[in-house]
Amino acid sequence: MTATITPSIHLTRIYDTLIETYGEMHNEPNYDPLGGLIGTILSQHTSDINSGRAYRQLVDTYATWEEVRDAPTNKVADAIRSGGLANVKAPRIQDVLHTLTEQQQDQGGTKALAEFLYDEIQKFTPEEGWKYLQKLPGVGPKTSACVMLFNMNEAIMPIDTHVHRVSKRLGLIGPKVNANQAHTVFAKIAPPDWVYGLHVGMIRHGRQVCHAQRPKCGECPLYQECAYVGSVNAQETGAS
Repeated sequence: MTATITPSIHLTRIYDTLIETYGEMHNEPNYDPLGGLIGTILSQHTSDINSGRAYRQLVDTYATWEEVRDAPTNKVADAIRSGGLANVKAPRIQDVLHTLTEQQQDQGGTKALAEFLYDEIQKFTPEEGWKYLQKLPGVGPKTSACVMLFNMNEAIMPIDTHVHRVSKRLGLIGPKVNANQAHTVFAKIAPPDWVYGLHVGMIRHGRQVCHAQRPKCGECPLYQECAYVGSVNAQETGAS
């Protein structure tokens, strides 16, 4: 990733407005990528409340990730039932843990899996770490980016449905850029220390104002920066 990025005037206005509207946003990473990865898997297709409850029940039931790996899959599913899709997420979590175990065994290591994954990510640049995590079973670009940003404090932009919709409507990305491609676009256009604020700010904006259906354009603080309503030209402002 580029160490120094000079943002466009358009992006600068958007960032400043998001901060002014939704407040300063500060990341609090725990540097536990394995816990973050499993928590992100649990968060898929459910609410934050339900996924948080499932995560707590999982760690209350099993003292280590190694115990989760070796437990009967149906018992792991029972522990995470409150998070939804337990019969899908339990084998997915165990597949990740088994894959990490195999990687460590190939290297002749004996660390706890959480420590092993942390050390592996530290070997890479942020972008390489993001790509490395995607090689684990069932881990896509967004899940990987969430771990890198929230847990490892690396400037990788997770592109969820809100961020993708809002960034496209604002003309930050081109109209044909899909969610996976948008990860790479933001690595080129957003200063690293802006990534967390942009991500959280656009999620809040997407939830509160820029809805998928019937967006509240009349009360939008970013109306003057919006390609969706014609205030800017997406062909001129959008990156691809």
